Amino acid sequence: MSRIHPTAVVSWDAVVADDVVIGPYAVVHPYVRLAPGVRIDAHAVVGGDPQDLSFAGGITWLSVGPRTVIREAAIVHRATRPDVPTRIGASCLIMGQVHISHDADVGDRVVVAQRTALAGHVTVGSDAVIGGMTAVHQHVRIGTRAMVGALAKVTRDVLPFCAVDGNPATHRALNVVGLRRAGFSAADRRELRAAYNRLRAGLPLEDRAGLVGQLAEFLDVPSRRGISAFDKAREVA
Repeated sequence: MSRIHPTAVVSWDAVVADDVVIGPYAVVHPYVRLAPGVRIDAHAVVGGDPQDLSFAGGITWLSVGPRTVIREAAIVHRATRPDVPTRIGASCLIMGQVHISHDADVGDRVVVAQRTALAGHVTVGSDAVIGGMTAVHQHVRIGTRAMVGALAKVTRDVLPFCAVDGNPATHRALNVVGLRRAGFSAADRRELRAAYNRLRAGLPLEDRAGLVGQLAEFLDVPSRRGISAFDKAREVA
């Protein structure tokens, strides 16, 4: 049975799984789907109307995947269109005071650190980590297993397996720490390092197999914002 604090406000039009936990003074608006194991902490607000001047009302959705935790005072808005929800995947950690805007699509096992803001239509690949107090521009794509440094201003797309930082954010290196923690082999890291250095030099990717293929597929998708620039100071050794 779900555990809902008596001070929380949960709409009858929200779809709440049996074991969801909702903390004090949290607000769950209509047209929100909370999967099994979701936890919504104190003062979080999920499923409010999108902050988009073009939104004309109507039924749109927010979907939160299994075992995801949304911490204190975070805010997540519904989509602007009825057919595709704002989505947060499974086993994510959305830290306190984070704002996830309308039409965002956040993959599985993503960590979004304190006071970060994802603008509308942002896409975040699975296993990415976004540092605290980061601002991500609308329509930006952040690839799988990417790392975004704290306080970054992300105005362009972030490649899978890579790390960006700064204002505006630029590609600095591979996300080596994340790759090691995830169990990627030294051979995998060498393959990605070579691909990264080719891209940094403005050269096309020669090999589309394996992990490099995932980089190539990301680049094949038309980008609304373009790709974040590369730090040309040094190669990734």
